[in-house]
Amino acid sequence: MGDVLYSLYWTTHYAKGQPFDFILKTGVADRFDPSQRPHLMEPEDAEFIRPLLEAQPYINTVEIESVNRTSREVYVLDSFRQDMRRIIGKEIRTWYYHFRETIPDGEFDRPVLTLHETPKKFERIAICFTPRYRQKFDLSPLKQYQDRLVFVGLPDEWRSFCSIWFSVEFKPVKDALEMLRFMRSCRCFVGNVSGTFAIAECAKVPRILCLEPNRGNVRVYNNGFEASNPSELEASLKHYMGELS
Repeated sequence: MGDVLYSLYWTTHYAKGQPFDFILKTGVADRFDPSQRPHLMEPEDAEFIRPLLEAQPYINTVEIESVNRTSREVYVLDSFRQDMRRIIGKEIRTWYYHFRETIPDGEFDRPVLTLHETPKKFERIAICFTPRYRQKFDLSPLKQYQDRLVFVGLPDEWRSFCSIWFSVEFKPVKDALEMLRFMRSCRCFVGNVSGTFAIAECAKVPRILCLEPNRGNVRVYNNGFEASNPSELEASLKHYMGELS
């Protein structure tokens, strides 16, 4: 999901203000890390993200196609996977080199995901931590906000977090659009590299990315924080939440 969302910086820049159609391919084999997942996107993943894409004013239609179906696509966003050596260790939004056009960092400061409405704010912190990358990150600063934390992500991710750290509330959502609405109702979002963080980053939700030093391929652009240790995480939380009384 994250790859699809980050590609919107390139597609919107390349389209130069013109609406376009978006096609989600399912069943494409993950040749880079098949041990983690057999396919880059399953049909249920595509259905989950589809409403969020359809809600964007610059997208005409969103279609879901299996890998074996021939479509009218013009630009294949997954072309970078043909030579993974060119992207290893590089920030994810530089992966779309096959567009043969460079976009400045300033482009990444703008949101590419928006909502038509403005949800009411609550004193909550949305969180999501996926065990996929097996990072050793100390999340103990979150403990003092335990009664305000709400996990938004996959049930397995939530159970993993609770078993390792402490119990938090779980927020089920039916799709990525509802997930963004919930994030917008919170004071901030905290998480590691994941599809859920990609939603927060691309919408410029107030956010904190927990990332070990020199690890990962995602950066935070504009009104957000990167925390590489507990002290930075605690300081970032205080910025958004203030001092607890």
